[in-house]
Amino acid sequence: MIDLITLTGGLPRDAELRFTPQGAAVANFTLASSDNRFDQEQNQWVKTRSMYLDVTIWNEQGNKQNPTPWAEMAADLKKGDQVAVTGKLITRSWETKEGEKRSKVEFNAYRYYTLPTAPQQQPNQAQQQWNNATQQGQTAASGAWSQPAQAGQDQPPF
Repeated sequence: MIDLITLTGGLPRDAELRFTPQGAAVANFTLASSDNRFDQEQNQWVKTRSMYLDVTIWNEQGNKQNPTPWAEMAADLKKGDQVAVTGKLITRSWETKEGEKRSKVEFNAYRYYTLPTAPQQQPNQAQQQWNNATQQGQTAASGAWSQPAQAGQDQPPF
């Protein structure tokens, strides 16, 4: 059975690199993902829920088929970077100093891929006109859109 999955999201803080006592490199970061919906009353996108998942990437020491130092490369990830990670979910259990048993679901990644981020764009003229019309309460059945176009005009009537 193949138990690999791929997740995408952004980093809410910089990745960290540490080393085990045996010298193996391991990178840790948090992957954040949010669901959004458009709120008509506020006329903007709002977050409905967010999920945060701790990700660990180990260097695969001694693997001739994959000599890439993934952990050391992942340590360069910065807050705001968008990434896709491939790996599997694992459960880590431990006991606190007070004797309480705890467990946590983490993502053990084998690979990561940086994703391009879209540049922040200013609304173009048509988008700005649409935003202004909706702020004034105009709909397709009212305002400029409710008037038939005059013959020979190829521009909207606003």
